[in-house]
Amino acid sequence: MYAVIETGGKQYRVEVGTELEVELLDVEPGQSITLDRVLLVADGGEASVGQPVVDGAAVEAEVVGAIRGDKVIAFKYRPKARRRVKRGHRQDLTVLRIADIRFGGKSAAGDGKAAKPSKADEKQRLAEAAARQAAEDAALAARLKVAAPATEEKAEKTPAPKKTRTKAARAAEDVPAAPPVEPEPAESEQAFEIFEDRAGEWRWRLRATNGELVAHSEQGFSSKSGVVRTLDVVRRNVAEAEGHTEIAPAAEGEEPETAKGFEIYEDNAGKWRWRLRAGNGELIAISEQGFASKAGVVRTLDVVRRNVAAATGHEEAESTPEAAPKKRASRTKKDD
Repeated sequence: MYAVIETGGKQYRVEVGTELEVELLDVEPGQSITLDRVLLVADGGEASVGQPVVDGAAVEAEVVGAIRGDKVIAFKYRPKARRRVKRGHRQDLTVLRIADIRFGGKSAAGDGKAAKPSKADEKQRLAEAAARQAAEDAALAARLKVAAPATEEKAEKTPAPKKTRTKAARAAEDVPAAPPVEPEPAESEQAFEIFEDRAGEWRWRLRATNGELVAHSEQGFSSKSGVVRTLDVVRRNVAEAEGHTEIAPAAEGEEPETAKGFEIYEDNAGKWRWRLRAGNGELIAISEQGFASKAGVVRTLDVVRRNVAAATGHEEAESTPEAAPKKRASRTKKDD
């Protein structure tokens, strides 16, 4: 169930759990408010459109806090009049988290709790998965055990080559060997990377433990704080996306199908890719590379979940190919 609400002169499409930034409201963080300006309510294949609002529909939201938006610069000038006016503005916003959508005696929050599997079913599913994995490991160990004696027998029949030593080799044997160098322990934590691209926009990317790029942001942000706030949205949506949805290619003239959470699809080149959508349908992450099979991209989703959970913070990349080149300051006669 989802709804379209109006607040602050703007309209928003919301579901249970959606976080959105609206115009500043006179409320304190932690309070619960009811938004009665509901323009549309959709439940499955049924939709109720208001004229202008839907009677009996209400959306309950929890106030997360108050923030300020990105700075907007307004620069005005009049040519040949020596008039220059530069002003900055940051809009005050309120962050809301949708708790429930009620209409016609139905509650979206109650239906969502009933649809979730019980702890006993989840425990049984995990036990069955562990049993299947143990059976596969035992079968693999048995095959390796059968193949090992055949390899040893073949090695015994093959005569060893004669060893010839030169003067340099005999001299090297007399030199004592250097003590082994212990490798430095690898860092146990990994982090998101944020960087500025050539267009001057801030983006993020995520690398696996082997250094391979796993995912990157779909869009750029005008400020560093904007991309940092998006990392929390990515972590939350990856944790909530338990499965995945396969998206069929859209016919000519039709809009492509979308789904909340992970989507897998086949691109025009025949490669399988994945993407992640938030609860409001906005794209927040896409795959770095394509895969030849559907099974390959499905296995990659577990890698993405594991690496996002392990990425506890973020770090700013010092120098990357995507970084924007710095501008050189122009010199004048006064500087000389």
